[in-house]
Amino acid sequence: MVHHNEPPDPSASPQDVVSVAVSTNAPAPQSHLDPQTHFRPFRDVDERALIANATRFLGNSGFYWGPLDVAEAHARLASLPIGTFLIRDSVQTDVFFTLSYRSVDGPTSVRVLLRGSGFALDGSKHIFPCLFELLRFYMTSPKKSLKQPYRGSAPQKLQELCRRAVVKTYGKENLEKLPVSTVLKDFLHLYPFSI
Repeated sequence: MVHHNEPPDPSASPQDVVSVAVSTNAPAPQSHLDPQTHFRPFRDVDERALIANATRFLGNSGFYWGPLDVAEAHARLASLPIGTFLIRDSVQTDVFFTLSYRSVDGPTSVRVLLRGSGFALDGSKHIFPCLFELLRFYMTSPKKSLKQPYRGSAPQKLQELCRRAVVKTYGKENLEKLPVSTVLKDFLHLYPFSI
């Protein structure tokens, strides 16, 4: 079991993730200066890498609201169009993220569970290896429960809009083939999703 109870570092690369998640039989000593979290320890290195990658991409998505409580999330979504959604931290110790969205009946929140090596909504049988594949599924399913992410009322940066447009046009799998600089490719890989 990996005894690492800090929230994932959004800036950590997958190589960093593996190097810090060392398995031991005894919990790491906690000093009074260590940041405290309500999250449970990770079960293994793969689980930690999955959450670290999701957190890193969410940090660049614009619709991740961090420790937003349910009342505030619902208040933000109440007057928005049906299908508008955001991701926020869960307050439960065994859940990392919660999806809040505006349904026909009003704002609703559902836990995003970590199952095996993937993500699933609470009550759903569908498991996805990536949180963004889960979101895409519910955006494109016949019911289309999710339609658009809520990024707040501030105008989005042109760079962010262009990045999503490039990914939508060429696809995540083709970003390396684009005839652009390494710096631009790195920028595209920070958030390789069109959502």
